[in-house]
Amino acid sequence: MTALSAPPDAALTACPAVAVQHVDTRDVDEQAALLTDWHQDYAQLSAGGFEGRIDEAWLDGVHLFVEATSQRLHQRGELRADRLALGLPLALPEVVQAGPARFCGRSDWQATGDDAEAQDGAGHFCTFSGRGGFEFFTPAGLVMAGMEFDRAELARLATPEEQALLERIGQVATLHRAPQGALATLRDFMRGAFEMLAAQPRLLGNPAMRSMLRQAAQSNALELLVGAAALPPDAGQRPRLLVEQARAIVDRDPETPVTVATLCAELGTSRRTLQAAFQQVLGLAPAAYLRATRLAGARRALRQAPSVTEAAAQWGFWHFGHFAQDYRRMYGELLSQTWRRLHPGAGGAAH
Repeated sequence: MTALSAPPDAALTACPAVAVQHVDTRDVDEQAALLTDWHQDYAQLSAGGFEGRIDEAWLDGVHLFVEATSQRLHQRGELRADRLALGLPLALPEVVQAGPARFCGRSDWQATGDDAEAQDGAGHFCTFSGRGGFEFFTPAGLVMAGMEFDRAELARLATPEEQALLERIGQVATLHRAPQGALATLRDFMRGAFEMLAAQPRLLGNPAMRSMLRQAAQSNALELLVGAAALPPDAGQRPRLLVEQARAIVDRDPETPVTVATLCAELGTSRRTLQAAFQQVLGLAPAAYLRATRLAGARRALRQAPSVTEAAAQWGFWHFGHFAQDYRRMYGELLSQTWRRLHPGAGGAAH
């Protein structure tokens, strides 16, 4: 972890304790906790070691960040009611290789990055704020740019008509359609700002420079938000609703193992139909989703459980050997390695 702040200089005045920060992680739960007050949890859906990073800048209440994650994830979180945040991909990998991207039930931006969006002169971005929080199924290799603002301050910069639009946008997390030019402008701004701050982090110690960057961030965000258009109803409602119903059954009692057969029986559908729905909506089989959800729960339980065995049993893994194999395949590390990292000084993996 590397934290950078303005060095002592008579020409610079006081700045936030950490003005610019760069963090690299190899733990999906640590990655989820990096964004302060987002109340996030991440579940890894693709197999292999995880690598993540985040670059952040704080500008007196305006928060800019770029987050990169190497594996497919299921992200959930909720911002404070007084904050408004938006995000757009700086890099969105090929869907076939990396899995689909789906934000709050929408998958319209599954095409590849800038080139695909430019085909019809429009693209997409998401807002994370609002009641009920947000849910994001991300592809492997995603790089997201994010901007977070104080709602009231952003509204003061807008016209009355724009204020009404901002109020509507901030009610619930969703995916929006916007002119490709506005998206490209915001991408260029975020890339340029972080390249400059990486080279000269002390710039944020200068009040005038910090103010200019802050105002530029607010102006670019407002242009994107007020130019957003409502998306038409999502196509393929039936598969999406079927997957949502299946996941609601899993979430109802997450620590009680659910099988594909149980889901089919409770939903009154065939295994083939459920399989096709999960593949279309999430890009993975229902059995793989159930296993990934339980593994993520067991991995989180390792932080508090008195032993690896109890963490496994808590999430319905009764064959320890199979659990250890599945865990290594999913996370690219041994259970004992995770245990030692989470419980330094406690010795080997306590079965």
